Amino acid sequence: MFYRIATYFSLFCCSIVLIGCNALFSAQEWSPNYALMDGARATSPQMIDGKLETVGETIFSSEDTRRLVRGGSEVVVTLPEKKKIHRIVLHADNLKHIIIYADRGGGIIDGSDWQFVKEMQSVKTKTVDLKVLIPYATDRIRVRVLKTTEDAQLARERNRRLGGITFVGTTGAPGKIREIEIYGFKTDDQAKSDEVVETREKELDELLDFE
Repeated sequence: MFYRIATYFSLFCCSIVLIGCNALFSAQEWSPNYALMDGARATSPQMIDGKLETVGETIFSSEDTRRLVRGGSEVVVTLPEKKKIHRIVLHADNLKHIIIYADRGGGIIDGSDWQFVKEMQSVKTKTVDLKVLIPYATDRIRVRVLKTTEDAQLARERNRRLGGITFVGTTGAPGKIREIEIYGFKTDDQAKSDEVVETREKELDELLDFE
């Protein structure tokens, strides 16, 4: 009986937490896409140009390529200022296993301190919409691509070229990403500004209809 009560209580607590998280995200409006801010940069600029028609590729480090170590490829998006981030959207063609990090800053070597944010080991859609809770402000997001849907085909082509010899650990295919979107929550000032613009547009439409 005790264990049954404990189980029900645990399930109840989990439900409360999930409901609270959903309410938090639904009650807030998303900010504009931070990746489109003036001054935003990416190691593959096509990924933040606002155009789904362009495709950028993630980059393997020169050390991994030289040593034939399969450490994954990556893209780093740098914002012009630090923001609290709660949502990341990836529009991609071939992602399968990805890890996302955020730079907390203050590192000893180069000033960066990459903190784990989210991992997806089996991406099944071309649009990956991730709700994340990053409790600190950051100006850099790093997407690490460990596997793509093109890795197996690339390995087969390499084996054919090398006469059937297989090299374990060689780099896979780069990640192909069309757009990276980064959002926080809309501030009160942004909400008020949007409301003013919406009101003015409505007044203008009514004036034109009257004429």
